[in-house]
Amino acid sequence: MIGAGHFSSLLWDAASLSPVELRLALPRNLQVSCMDATLPSFHRATSIDLRARALHLIVFAKPYALTSGCWYVPFRSLERLSLSGCHIDLATLIPFCPRLRVLRVNTTGLIDMGSITVHSASLEELVVEHGNRWTRRTHITVSVHSPVLKRFTASFHACGNIEVSILAPMVEKVSWRCSYARPMCRLGLWGLSEVGLNDTQETHGQTDTDSGRDACVQLPSVHVLSLHISPVQDPVSFPDAELSFAAEIDKHMVTNFSGLDLHLGTKGHVFGAFVMHLLGMHRIRASLRNFKIVLLRSEVKDACPVNCLCYDPKNWRTESITLADLENMEIEGVGGEDHEFDFLKLIFRCAPMLKTVAVRLSDGFTPSVDWCTKINNIFMAYPSVECNADLVSRAKAVC
Repeated sequence: MIGAGHFSSLLWDAASLSPVELRLALPRNLQVSCMDATLPSFHRATSIDLRARALHLIVFAKPYALTSGCWYVPFRSLERLSLSGCHIDLATLIPFCPRLRVLRVNTTGLIDMGSITVHSASLEELVVEHGNRWTRRTHITVSVHSPVLKRFTASFHACGNIEVSILAPMVEKVSWRCSYARPMCRLGLWGLSEVGLNDTQETHGQTDTDSGRDACVQLPSVHVLSLHISPVQDPVSFPDAELSFAAEIDKHMVTNFSGLDLHLGTKGHVFGAFVMHLLGMHRIRASLRNFKIVLLRSEVKDACPVNCLCYDPKNWRTESITLADLENMEIEGVGGEDHEFDFLKLIFRCAPMLKTVAVRLSDGFTPSVDWCTKINNIFMAYPSVECNADLVSRAKAVC
């Protein structure tokens, strides 16, 4: 079994060689508890990659003034830093790395950092994989302030409250995912289990005038907010629930977005009232251009009790919110229930700029002639919208 003292000596010996590139990996099967080791200065290193299973690094190096009047800055040449299985105070380390461009941090496994603080004027790419499903931390803080950051990837497992502060005005590529061990916020019957924000590349078809062939033009990437929501046990209704729910989602909106992917477990409940609540939230309503809802059905359905919260507010079918920028909507997993028609009509009525609507059926659902008539009547009422019902092959003959 390697001791902390031996490992610290190994780091100091490596530092004495003044390497330009350092890679150090402890065997994954090494039987160690979380051990402490001091991290000396690597003043010539442009790249450092440290991989362990449970290593607590203590920053030993400190800046000091030289006789010439200049300041000696530890890690002054470092451009790429990768840490896996290492616990370190990033708020202390990052200021010592004035040229850092790429930072990768993986704290999964035995290491569980409660704070990720990255404030850097030079950082262009940041990748963070934080925590695990069995984390016991009830509070996680993520603070990223980087004026030239262009690529940001982050994945979290949260057991409690997560506090997020992101200031990265130049960011272009984003992949953000936070999954909760249990629903942290509830809105009536519904609980939030995962939030994501990703960029996707849009393409636009057009004809090449020289060849006469159709070609795809790649448009700038757009960001899509992804929410995973499902009914919770023992639902309650309490004051300010909508504000709390909106605030929890809002903290994950680390950049602007124009699309919403909603993965909704229904378990037989009416979902229209809740979705209209969601779409009515200011940040979503003001940004939404593309909307996709995936209805996740299960074999087990909850029997709606009298006055079930899934109907609140009971007048949701006649609600009116303005989705002024919504252009495209897709609903997947339709099962032929009347409240699904009511929801579809409501979207048509609230989105005056709607261009396309796509309806996809749930596996195992074969539409009747009556269902086909109802959906066709809705589509025909809005001739300016390009509508499509993507039916399974066995159902096409019915319609």
